[in-house]
Amino acid sequence: MIRAAVSFTLFVSMLLMLPTMNSLAHGKWLTQRTTVVLTNVRQIIRNLETDTDTFKGSLDRALDHSPLDGTRSEDEINEYVKQFEHATDKLKDKAEDQKYAPNLAREVLLRGRSINSFMRKHQLSQDAKNDWARVRNDLTLLAHGYRINWRW
Repeated sequence: MIRAAVSFTLFVSMLLMLPTMNSLAHGKWLTQRTTVVLTNVRQIIRNLETDTDTFKGSLDRALDHSPLDGTRSEDEINEYVKQFEHATDKLKDKAEDQKYAPNLAREVLLRGRSINSFMRKHQLSQDAKNDWARVRNDLTLLAHGYRINWRW
């Protein structure tokens, strides 16, 4: 009889521990997932920076050889790109500090949307279009990495 009571007590104790064990395992999984996401996001941001630098160069060349050269529109797109780069730098700093920053990612995406609108509105060189397509792809990956529902 005592043996049955001890067995029953052990059984009930184990049942009571299951939620705790499950939440500990879930916490570990969540930490691992966050680490993986941040690692992937850091790589996406590095690609984004490289592709943005390439795009900026081809955009400058395209604008210099277009009717937009010296206009207010040229100044506006250059300012958009500057703000985009600044937002990307802030996001990179957070990611390097192992910080999850979806609001900064959203800011980068919104600034990218302004550039995208400009690119769709104006006919520029094929190099600028191709380079923007790479940046846009990086931004789409960034949105997925941060689980942001994003449409251009």
